[in-house]
Amino acid sequence: MHPRVLYVETNKDSYFMISTMLGFSGIEVQPAHNIAEALQLAQTEHFDLYLLDTRFPKGSGLELCRLLRKCSPQIPIVFYSGDAYAADKAAGISAGADAYLVKPDSGDIAATIFCLLKETGKRVLPKLLTYPVEIKIKKSCI
Repeated sequence: MHPRVLYVETNKDSYFMISTMLGFSGIEVQPAHNIAEALQLAQTEHFDLYLLDTRFPKGSGLELCRLLRKCSPQIPIVFYSGDAYAADKAAGISAGADAYLVKPDSGDIAATIFCLLKETGKRVLPKLLTYPVEIKIKKSCI
């Protein structure tokens, strides 16, 4: 069974990039494009982790984090935001997040998710990626 992540992001390009990358790692990603949609999905569906941005047109990701933490205290929350100052990271952790990652660096997202799921007792192994590789060796190299 694949872990399910609710990714709350207003930027469709960011959502597509991250959901595609996580999909290659065996993580199912459900989009929410605003706070109201995120809260509705969180109350009606099961997720193993919440991935949030900090800024939304009608509200704050920090407030969304606080609400999700009250509703689902056992579910890990990760911020993935362009707000990169130490104070921004501290505010995210103070709001209840388990981790805070900075855009556009996306390399640690899957590893962070798997680590947090392992800590919460959900045993999920990342899908091993294999790529067909064709090696051509020049005769002059042999």
